[in-house]
Amino acid sequence: MKSNQHGLWALLLIFCICSYSCIGPVPVYVVMIDNELYFVLEEEHEISSLRVIASVDRKKFGTGEYIKPLWALEHDLTTKVENRKYPMLQQIKYGQKFAEFPVIEGPVQLQMNVEYDVAIKMGNKFAKETFIITNDNKVIMPKPGFERQKGRTYKISVDNNGNKTLMSNSVSK
Repeated sequence: MKSNQHGLWALLLIFCICSYSCIGPVPVYVVMIDNELYFVLEEEHEISSLRVIASVDRKKFGTGEYIKPLWALEHDLTTKVENRKYPMLQQIKYGQKFAEFPVIEGPVQLQMNVEYDVAIKMGNKFAKETFIITNDNKVIMPKPGFERQKGRTYKISVDNNGNKTLMSNSVSK
């Protein structure tokens, strides 16, 4: 009987670990390259929405008051889910437009030394981060959600059409 209980606990533990890895937060890196702001994920994900708000508006959550995004890419909620298109993306430039998102708000010019929140929904995963654009036009994430986000740098590759691809440099420990 005890070995049956240990087996059930082991299965439950495996289920919990798998569930957490399938559903939950993933890191998003906020990067400034050549005065352009990028949101970079560690791998491609099917993006269902993206919002950038001023962090001061975070206090309005749960009050029923509308929080106007500074930039948002979303779907029309009257469109059936099976008719929506979700782009596979790893990096998104602030203000970039995608045909897959029929509802677009902004973008509004972001100010320096203001705290912002970015939230990206990806099916059963999500990415959320707070960032600040400093006076010297760099981006800091004051409290990164994941330890591996600290100290990460990027190199840039530009194709013949001028499209930029950001590639992570490995972080030395």
